[in-house]
Amino acid sequence: MGNEIQKLKKMYFAGSMIIDPKTEQMDLTRDYRTFLVDSKKILMPFDPIPLNDEYAYAWPSFYYADDQDKPSLSSKLIIDKEWDILPNVDVLVAFLQEKMSAGTLSEVMLASMFKRPTHVYYTPSPTESDVYNTNQWYPLLMAQKLNPDNVKVSEVTGLTDLLRHLKSDFGINPIRWPEQAKEGGRDNV
Repeated sequence: MGNEIQKLKKMYFAGSMIIDPKTEQMDLTRDYRTFLVDSKKILMPFDPIPLNDEYAYAWPSFYYADDQDKPSLSSKLIIDKEWDILPNVDVLVAFLQEKMSAGTLSEVMLASMFKRPTHVYYTPSPTESDVYNTNQWYPLLMAQKLNPDNVKVSEVTGLTDLLRHLKSDFGINPIRWPEQAKEGGRDNV
């Protein structure tokens, strides 16, 4: 099985971590990546996880191991790991929501700088842009300047729509769907 995984295209899934305002802890139940792979599998460094016959979830883990192999969200450790990882991904997928992390935008820019195929999905937000219906229009246009013809940008209405796009664009079947998907409605996750 090891050789088959090595042949799969490695995907990096960028996006803001969802923090529960009451507990100030990560809310993994609503993070889009946990609809693609089991959150327990991506809490710490791992081997790539097959998503289908072509792609594997390769990064990020939610924590990186520090020099004593303990879970860490050290800012420097995160930057060092991503600097090593992003030049080696086959595809970067980013989900830009209204509450956006500078880290996610930096990952998009870095992947573009390294000329990696980049697929950005965003939810609409108030903007003055005549190109993209998001307040994150500037880094998206800059990424396209850095990596012409290799940065695809798509508007989505929310999590359910994002998962539908990942299924149609990459053949990735989610391991679960948000409740709203069953009702066919728009979601705000």
